[in-house]
Amino acid sequence: MSSDKVAIVTGGTRGIGYGTAQELAGAGYNLVLGYKENHQRAEGTKAELEETYKVRVFLVAGGTEEEATVDAYFACVDENFGGKLTALVHVAGGHYGPQGRPPKPNADGSWFAGWEAYEYYQNIYPRCFLRLVEKAVTRMEDGRGYIVAVSGVGCNNNTPPSLPYFTPGMAKSSMEYMVRNYAKQLAPRRITCNTIVPGIIDTEGWTPVKERIGNDGMEGMINRLCGMKRWGTPREVGGVIAFLCSEKASFITGVAIPVDGAFHLK
Repeated sequence: MSSDKVAIVTGGTRGIGYGTAQELAGAGYNLVLGYKENHQRAEGTKAELEETYKVRVFLVAGGTEEEATVDAYFACVDENFGGKLTALVHVAGGHYGPQGRPPKPNADGSWFAGWEAYEYYQNIYPRCFLRLVEKAVTRMEDGRGYIVAVSGVGCNNNTPPSLPYFTPGMAKSSMEYMVRNYAKQLAPRRITCNTIVPGIIDTEGWTPVKERIGNDGMEGMINRLCGMKRWGTPREVGGVIAFLCSEKASFITGVAIPVDGAFHLK
C-alpha cells in the first residue's frame, strides 16, 4: 500500500502519535517517527506498522526541544525520500516536574510555574513547531502539503482557560497562533495548517493521574468533564489528523478542531 506520500510525526511511537501513525500508514503514508528514548518500543512500533500496512518507517530519537533532533528528522527525509515531504504532524509534548501531582498556585496566588518550566514548554511547543514548519515547507509541493499541530484544552476560546495549565497553556496558545499565521502565509501555495485539540484521551500520560485518584475518581472526572462520558482513543484523534492530511481536507486551513466528546461544550 506504500506510496510516495511521506509524513513526519513527532512523538509518533506512543499515545496520540502512535494512533496518528497507524491512521496515516493506513492511508498509505511512509513515516518518519520521532521519539525520545524508548528504543525498544520504537522498534516494535516500526515493525508493527511495516508489517501491517506495508509502508516504510524510519525512526529518529531525541528530544523535540533540541534543534539537532529537528535537523535529524529532515536529514532522514532527504536521505530516504529525496527531500519530499507531504505532511508534518507535531504531537510530541512533555510535562515539567513530577507527573500525576496536581499543580498548586504559588504563595501569592500566581499559577506561573517559573522560568525553567516556561522555557521547557516554549522549547517543546512553539520553538519546535517553528523549526519544523520552516524546514517542512521547503520540502512540500504546492497543493500537496499538510501541517497539523496538537494543542490542548483551554488554549483558545473554545473552552475557558485552566489556571493550573497556565505555563504549558501559554506555549500551546502561541503554537495555535502560529498555526493561523502559517495557514494564511501558505494559503497561496495551497498548503494547509491546522490544530487538533484533544480531550481526555486514553494514553499513558494519564497513568499517574489514575494511580493518584483511582478508577472511581477517574470515572467521575470523565463523567463530569466529557459530555460523552467516556475516554477518547488515540486512533479517534489520529483519524481526524489523517483526514486533515488528505485531499478531502484540502480546503480546510487555519482552524482548531476539538476532538473531545463535547468537552469544549461543558
